[in-house]
Amino acid sequence: MDFPDELSLLSLFECEPELLDNVVPFYYNTATYKFGNMCNEKFIINISPSYSDIKIQVYTFDNILISSLDFERVSSVIILSDKRNESYILIKTECASIEIHFKQRFTIILKYFGSH
Repeated sequence: MDFPDELSLLSLFECEPELLDNVVPFYYNTATYKFGNMCNEKFIINISPSYSDIKIQVYTFDNILISSLDFERVSSVIILSDKRNESYILIKTECASIEIHFKQRFTIILKYFGSH
């Protein structure tokens, strides 16, 4: 899987991850990032690089679930923008590409290719 390194994710999410196991290297670990944006949306992102899995949960400021995305067998994650007022990534799987915006506001753009 083509995946951003730990420092790139730290910059993108602007927070330190909580690691499942502090003695396991990042690539083989599960990292959880918790952060918010200017629209009072809260994110919980679980990343397991060695399993090629990403889970993204988005909540309103009063903890109402907006979206829960669970990606397995991700082929790549690309940071498309990492700016103060704009951040988003592109997740590629076998049958889709998903652009996910964290700032300024949570947005999903899905392109589905169908199963192979």
